Amino acid sequence: MSTLYHSGRILTMIDQDDAPEAVLVQDGLIAGVGALEDLRALDADAEQVDLAGRTLMPSFIDSHGHLLQHGLLSVLVDLEHARSIADVVAAFRTRLAERDPADRSPLIGAKYDPATLAEGRHPTRDDLDAVSTQLPVFALHRSMHVAVGNSVLVEGAGLETTTPDPEGGRYGRRPDGSPDGYVEEHPAMASLLAVLDPEGTGGLVPGPSDPATAVRLATEDYLRHGITTAQEGAADPTTVSSLVEAAQQDLLDLDLVVYPLVGWGAQAFVDHEDFTDDYLGRLRLGGYKMILDGSPQARSAWMSAPYEPVPGDPEPGCAYPIHPPEEVEEHARAVAREGRQLIVHCNGDAAAELWVATVQKVGAESPALLDARPVMIHAQTVRDDQLDRMAELGMIASIFSCHSWFWGDVHMRNFGPSRGRRISPARSALDRGVRVTLHQDSPVTPPDMLLTIWAAVNRISRSGAPIGLEQRISTWEALRAVTAEAAYQYGEEDSKGLIRTGMRADLVVLSGDPLATAPQDLRDLEVVTTIKDGRVVFER
Repeated sequence: MSTLYHSGRILTMIDQDDAPEAVLVQDGLIAGVGALEDLRALDADAEQVDLAGRTLMPSFIDSHGHLLQHGLLSVLVDLEHARSIADVVAAFRTRLAERDPADRSPLIGAKYDPATLAEGRHPTRDDLDAVSTQLPVFALHRSMHVAVGNSVLVEGAGLETTTPDPEGGRYGRRPDGSPDGYVEEHPAMASLLAVLDPEGTGGLVPGPSDPATAVRLATEDYLRHGITTAQEGAADPTTVSSLVEAAQQDLLDLDLVVYPLVGWGAQAFVDHEDFTDDYLGRLRLGGYKMILDGSPQARSAWMSAPYEPVPGDPEPGCAYPIHPPEEVEEHARAVAREGRQLIVHCNGDAAAELWVATVQKVGAESPALLDARPVMIHAQTVRDDQLDRMAELGMIASIFSCHSWFWGDVHMRNFGPSRGRRISPARSALDRGVRVTLHQDSPVTPPDMLLTIWAAVNRISRSGAPIGLEQRISTWEALRAVTAEAAYQYGEEDSKGLIRTGMRADLVVLSGDPLATAPQDLRDLEVVTTIKDGRVVFER
């Protein structure tokens, strides 16, 4: 099967000034790029696709996200559009009213955000008790780093005034010291999750959806946004098994790279050896994930200087690490011995410092750690001195650029103007020779790569405020970050991310030319067609 694309703008992503007339696709690969008549002569039987002035370019590559979780959350109670605590309660009550009265399963909601709630705070157990005092009610924050449970969950977990905070986590407290239902970071969240899922089979999001449905829903959403290579970052054993089963059943219409969490993840490579070197059923195990801190909008990212005081949190401190330094070194050495890639979640600059220092030390002893292309995931508050060292190490910065849109106003309040304006410092990274990729961290934000590009190029908050305009990057740089640079992060630069003869025909057709589009209008472009290995997998 062969297809000839012509009569539109073609972005090869090799050179900004490239302007080939046509692209020939044969058997899932790019067979030719150049003059239309030359390619017609090369394959007279190819199906002709007139782009009608639209733009053909490499499809988008998701450099960090959680595909299965994105699908799982899509069937939970949707709290994303709540604008008050009353809206949160109403959303839960609506779902409860729709259920069979005999259904005693927990009510689980996702994506509430205090930044969009009129009260400007998290719900509490008392708020969620207004939904039910008989059933567990659990609300997951949009960052997925904090959550709230009602009294059924708090009491079921045995949390009391005297319960100490777990290492690497925190329990919210009422004025009298009793738990208020808020749980911060996974060590604290685990207490409520154990009540929600006593068999320990549901991972972070124990929901009603079966994995096959979740994979289908998520894949459809990614493809609708032009993404043909996705990631499952921070996978637990249940997630890995579910995704392997989906691959074996041929349910994946995109490539999926899975990163088990350090600590137990080595077993995944033993149990699923067939998925460790190359894609099988469009899935492969890419390496390991480690999480060093929390969320900047939830004020749990580990900082080197304190957060700014806000009402209700007058002495915020710097938050805290998830792992002590010796444990981080131990994990890094273990991954280096296997010669696999290690991607590490770092939101705060103290977490970034721990990761950079660890790579410097362990990389000097075991160059395999560097050869596997270590990644700093999010890099939200990474400093210039750290970026200089990252460049020397070859460490990649996978930057969560749309944070400036979703939470730019929150960051200015949490960090003050000097630090707040530097959130997601893509310009500083590129200027220092650090390779940059961009991601959405779905389901934290939608897998909308055009919104991500727009955010990196414009840096405007939801209130319309500029957020560090000096950190803007060009449209070309943003496009490279989600194509060629993302392919490099995965070690797939020889097969993806460019339109060049011999590359895989992973392509996207956009409604217009992003390089000819005013920066403020980039998010208005649409994905018209998504093509995976030469086959149309989405068409508007």
